[in-house]
Amino acid sequence: MTAIPHSDLIRRASRRTMPKGPEVSSVHAAQVVASLRELAQVATREITAVSLLEAPVTHETVVVDRMGWVESNMNALGVITQFVSEEGEDGNPLADRAGAIQTGLALGWASGKVLGQYEALVNPGRLLLVAPNITQVARSLDVDERDFQLWVCLHEETHRLQFGAVSWMQGHFIELIKEMIGAEKLPGRAYPWRLLQVINALIRNDGSSVIELVQSDDQVRIYRRIVALLTLLEGHADFVMDQGGPDLVPSVSEIRRKFEVRRDSNKKLITRLLGMDEKLMQYRKGEAFVSNCVAEMGIADFNVVWASPENLPTLAEIENPATWRKRILQHHE
Repeated sequence: MTAIPHSDLIRRASRRTMPKGPEVSSVHAAQVVASLRELAQVATREITAVSLLEAPVTHETVVVDRMGWVESNMNALGVITQFVSEEGEDGNPLADRAGAIQTGLALGWASGKVLGQYEALVNPGRLLLVAPNITQVARSLDVDERDFQLWVCLHEETHRLQFGAVSWMQGHFIELIKEMIGAEKLPGRAYPWRLLQVINALIRNDGSSVIELVQSDDQVRIYRRIVALLTLLEGHADFVMDQGGPDLVPSVSEIRRKFEVRRDSNKKLITRLLGMDEKLMQYRKGEAFVSNCVAEMGIADFNVVWASPENLPTLAEIENPATWRKRILQHHE
């Protein structure tokens, strides 16, 4: 794996914006880790039954703290740096140092927001559950901690199944990133954090994106394919979570209601600048698409979406599920 420039500087900068807490005893912290490991297995059994997808055991689930999440994302940036190097992009020492500081500050801040994340750029991929954030959000929402842990696991474990069960998914995702890197005049291409922002940035509330406004037509085309894929994955995870939640999580209605309020509140300026608020529309549009198609087709027939990259919906089809169903049915008649 290619080392990213000034990795120590990134780590130091990340600690400046990394949130403190939650304050828990060492005993409670150990209990949270053990509970998340147990509930991840419970969630896997449930979502396998609901989604009819099953991941190999090599795609593991690990419980990390915030610094562990930062280190994981630095590894992902190393992979992206390698892709950039393959394109022959030269670095600028001064820009690299500035980029390292920006990256560290952004990663430190984001490390306090993420509950779980699937590592799609490592082989085999693995799921990260960020224990302190799960604990802190459960407390801030004033919900049952174990119920919240299981609710989070139901969503995040679905991502592990998506990438683990669908053999072509990881390679397809990586190829989209490589295409994005290969596109001409990608803003900030000399430093990988900007690329990670592009990958993670999704549709804004007005249906457009600031990122799209500064890209060429080719870059917008690739970007929108990435957006469509991630919208499907997030929406599918929310759908599966809601199907399995009522049977396993007694307080699921309260958790969902309070968590939706929390999602809606994540629209401060710094959140918009980092592209994090766009996740809100991603969840909602994606779940509406999956719910509509499963209601019309059933889950077994809907799973044709995972048969090949050609079966993935476009953004336009996510907005109008009937057009995707018509295309897929014609293709498979």
